[in-house]
Amino acid sequence: MVVDVERVGVCGTDIEFFTGDMSYLKTGDARYPICIGHEWVGFVSAVGAGVDPGWIGRRVVADTMLGCGRCPRCIGGRQHLCADRYEIGVRGGWPGALAGQLAVPERALVSVPDSLDPTTAALIEPGANWLRAVQGAALTPGQRLLVIGTGSIGRWPR
Repeated sequence: MVVDVERVGVCGTDIEFFTGDMSYLKTGDARYPICIGHEWVGFVSAVGAGVDPGWIGRRVVADTMLGCGRCPRCIGGRQHLCADRYEIGVRGGWPGALAGQLAVPERALVSVPDSLDPTTAALIEPGANWLRAVQGAALTPGQRLLVIGTGSIGRWPR
């Protein structure tokens, strides 16, 4: 599917690309030139063969982590840990939202209500990170979780 970008955020990951500090540049999982932008919201403007045309015009965000869909991690719902994953605007050469339009597979898209303002909608991706972390901790109601450190989201500027 093709998504026309409405709003895109710039985060610590993007700054690491700008400064050259991004670890993926050192491992070879990313290289310049790169079109960054993995925190975004937009509208589906085109769909491919076999995709429900009802997506056209929908406001969406997407899971940034695009796994291969075949390995045990992907099959188990852990595509974010797939060794062969792409990360939109980050890893594997998949262009990001600063391109203005981006291609995203249907399986990664999530509809967003039109009532949500564009800035908040573009921040769904970092919110999904903490949700995935809390789910991974397998907490039950009433349990507590201590988070030590801010991670890359909270450490900029240096």
